[in-house]
Amino acid sequence: MLRVSGVAKGFVDAAVNRAFHRKGAVVFSRAMATQLPSECFLLLASLIHADGRVRDNEVQGFRRAATTYGLSEEEIASIEARASEGVSIAQVELPELTKWQAALTYAFAVWVAKADGIINTEELAQLKELGDLLGLEKLRRDAARSATYDIAALPGGHRPEEYDFAALETKLQEKLPGSFREHGGS
Repeated sequence: MLRVSGVAKGFVDAAVNRAFHRKGAVVFSRAMATQLPSECFLLLASLIHADGRVRDNEVQGFRRAATTYGLSEEEIASIEARASEGVSIAQVELPELTKWQAALTYAFAVWVAKADGIINTEELAQLKELGDLLGLEKLRRDAARSATYDIAALPGGHRPEEYDFAALETKLQEKLPGSFREHGGS
């Protein structure tokens, strides 16, 4: 059996992810380690619409994340329509999430909020509300934020069409190994 170091695995994962995407469009969906319910993506879309300034890069990033995690075009369109109607984070009814799913959802929310290069005061307030709704204590919020920033710092990582979702999951696993194991990861 071939063993791959963490650094080499990161390079392999990044190369595989680039092979699965062409100019930001998913060629076909790569199965992600974590399943997220569509309500998690409604939270992300609500965050994008919350400040009333919907930016193309935020929408592009949201759509790419939703597609990567297996949502259909119809599901994505429905979620975007609900968010554009003004569904607030507090109005989203979540199914029961594991601590891992909650932390990953929060990490995606940080990334979506940061897609335009900054997280403004309104977005910070929305992230706090989201963290509260997800039941995340400060440690998990900080770990999710840190993992997001680590991946965004990679070459092209700040651009929605190149963001590496698999690397985010891997980085978050390093920062929250207990949550990942409780979720059923190995």
